[in-house]
Amino acid sequence: MKIPHILMASVLFVPMVSLAQITSDTEIMNIGGKSITKGEFEYTYRKNIQQQSEKTPLDEYVTLFGNYKLKVTEAEALGIDTTRQFITEFEGYRNQLVKPYMVDQNAEEQLAREAYDRLLEEVEASHILFRVDPSATLEEKRSAYEKALKVREEAIKGTDFSELARRYSEDPSVQNNNGYLGYFGAFYMVYPFEKAAYETAVGEISMPVETQFGYHLIKVTDRRPTRALELSHIMLKVPQNAPDKVQKEREKEIWEIYDKIQKGADFSELARRYSEDQSSSEKGGLLPLLTTGQIIPSFEKAAFALNEIGEVSKPVRTEFGWHIIKLLGERTPGSYEQMHDVIVHRMARDERADAGRKMFVEKLKEDKYFAWDESVRAMLEKEISDTSFMTCLANMDQTLFTFDGKSYPVSGLVSYLSSDKSRAVSLSELRELSDKYVYDVLVDYKTSELCRTNADFRYLLQEYRDGMLLFEISNREVWNKAMEDEKGLKKYFRKNKKKYTWDAPRYKGYVICGDDAQLVNAVKEQLLGMSQPSDSVIPSIYRQYNDSIRHIAIEKGLYQPGMNAIVDYLIFNKENTDTTDTQLPVKDVCGKILESPQSYEDVKGPVISDYQTYLDQKWIKKLRKKYWLRWRKSNEIFYIIHKLFQEYAI
Repeated sequence: MKIPHILMASVLFVPMVSLAQITSDTEIMNIGGKSITKGEFEYTYRKNIQQQSEKTPLDEYVTLFGNYKLKVTEAEALGIDTTRQFITEFEGYRNQLVKPYMVDQNAEEQLAREAYDRLLEEVEASHILFRVDPSATLEEKRSAYEKALKVREEAIKGTDFSELARRYSEDPSVQNNNGYLGYFGAFYMVYPFEKAAYETAVGEISMPVETQFGYHLIKVTDRRPTRALELSHIMLKVPQNAPDKVQKEREKEIWEIYDKIQKGADFSELARRYSEDQSSSEKGGLLPLLTTGQIIPSFEKAAFALNEIGEVSKPVRTEFGWHIIKLLGERTPGSYEQMHDVIVHRMARDERADAGRKMFVEKLKEDKYFAWDESVRAMLEKEISDTSFMTCLANMDQTLFTFDGKSYPVSGLVSYLSSDKSRAVSLSELRELSDKYVYDVLVDYKTSELCRTNADFRYLLQEYRDGMLLFEISNREVWNKAMEDEKGLKKYFRKNKKKYTWDAPRYKGYVICGDDAQLVNAVKEQLLGMSQPSDSVIPSIYRQYNDSIRHIAIEKGLYQPGMNAIVDYLIFNKENTDTTDTQLPVKDVCGKILESPQSYEDVKGPVISDYQTYLDQKWIKKLRKKYWLRWRKSNEIFYIIHKLFQEYAI
């Protein structure tokens, strides 16, 4: 059904229907028995209006919407929505859409405040790492924890922490830093490590802290306000492994420059004259804003030792050479309100996001009476080493846990376990997959709840699902079919040949480049002798002519003026502007000038596009015959659509 354009001018004559009966859940369209509500139609139209610069007229949009739903209905009828690939992909989209709703908002705000407070202060610390593999058993984890406790006791009794780090730490960097990490702030370390460091007093050693790397002992040695320094420097490079003579010369030079600064010479001018840091010397030595952890420790230590604006460091040696550093100014973090969005963005990329989700999950479990069947769980963990475990698991109907009054069997875990039913599953894998299984159950629950209570979420989820179905069915019925239907494309081109014209002639053929005129002429003659060269002709010619002495290059194309300098010069009589491939100086062409397209391949892109449109229109006619499409009685649909037009008209 088409809604005439006169709708737009008839505001004074809108029929008075029973408006109280028209709600978001009111059916306005039915396809093959499937109801489409006013709310879904309105949501889709609103998005269309917002996303398009040129607004689609309402009557056209009604037709497009109907066609869209017909295609989705056909995709469902073909079972595309039941395939494993579709289900997996859709679940991925769904999980992403639900994710923002699976976070405890109060917890997220608390974590953001916590992160801001930590951004105001930096911690100086050292650590000792006791590595634990992610797949480690409980016994292995317990052993590492107990080892960490013993080392902590040694440190508390007075053994030097750096000595203990050299002896026990499994962090590879310990060989260079003795466990010393320097100063760091929020977001520089993984969250559990950061949390422990900030909660440990200066001079104290933390209890063993678990991260994804294993267990850590953290010794906090200092705290200081966070600073962002505005600096300039003068640098003299010292090559690695430079002879002693060179090193002494460079050291002498840097102290001479320092002496000039002490006598009142302008720092910026000296940086321009002497500094070998090209990125900063032209700017008088000016460096980007420096915060902790952005540069090598030796430079950072010297820079942060400067406290007075204008203060200049003594020459500092780093792995790159010698530096003189000047403090120009410093900045402090902005207010919480100013930094809130940045903090939340950074939180989304670290373990704080998981913390907010974990809090939400635990609250949801508590509210909806989640409970493990501990006896079944213990039995699974006891039999985990049995190679027949996977096979047995699939047949188990025993309840693994209950949630919201519903029982979930052990067999539900099968979808999270390996398809190789003969292999044994590790204990850590079982626990991880059990947690994933539970989380998916909670996601399903939250999705259902949102679909009941949040119309925009329901329509958005429906949009994702329908869009995936539309893409797949259109790919099958139109896009791929058009690309692969050689016979159909030729027939369509012949029937509509007058439609495809050029504003200027084109040259169809080959551009030949070689290092010898005789060779180029031989290739040209060979091409001319072929009635209809195939795409394999170029590789064949290369094999025939190219060797250690001779070389030929061939390009096939359909050229219009301005596309190729050689064709422009030899065919279209333009000035010779060719500067390509001086190693192959002899250039020639082989082909013919076309005043208009001779085959569909000459205008392949437009023909395929038009043929796709033709197939789409033909398909729509077929679908309209297959599925009956009924709109709500005309006076009500008139009112609904007219109100939409009024609301979104520009």
